[in-house]
Amino acid sequence: MKLFNKLFITTEVYEELSRSKNLIKPLVKNLQKGSIEIVESSDFANLQDKYPELGVGELSVIASAGNKIAFIEDRKAEKIAEKEGLAVFNIPELLMVCKEKGFIDREEIKQIIEELEDKDKYHFKKGVEEVLLE
Repeated sequence: MKLFNKLFITTEVYEELSRSKNLIKPLVKNLQKGSIEIVESSDFANLQDKYPELGVGELSVIASAGNKIAFIEDRKAEKIAEKEGLAVFNIPELLMVCKEKGFIDREEIKQIIEELEDKDKYHFKKGVEEVLLE
C-alpha cells in the first residue's frame, strides 16, 4: 500500500532539501522515479507580508497547497497553514506512518531526528521521539 501517489514540492523546498546530505540521494531517486515532482510555487508575497517570521519554503507551501495536504516541519508554520485553511501533515506524523508501513527503519529515523536537531534545531517531544525509536 502506498502512502501517496505523488509528492509535489516547490522549488524553494527543493533547494532547502537538496542541502541535506541525508535527504539528497532519496530525493533525487524519487524525482527520477516520478514519485516527487517539483512545481513552481504560487505567489506568496502577500503571505510574506502577513507572516514575515516564516521562511520562503514554508510560505511557498502554504501559498501553493490549495486543496492538497501540506507537509510542514515548522510548528509555527503548521499553525499558520491551518489558520489559512490547509490540512497539514507534520514530521512526527509522517515518520510514524513511514515506520508503521515499513518504509523506513529505526536507524533511518534516528538519523533523520539527529539531522533535524543539528541543522534545523527541530526537537521532537520526548514521548514522540521514544515512540518513533521503539
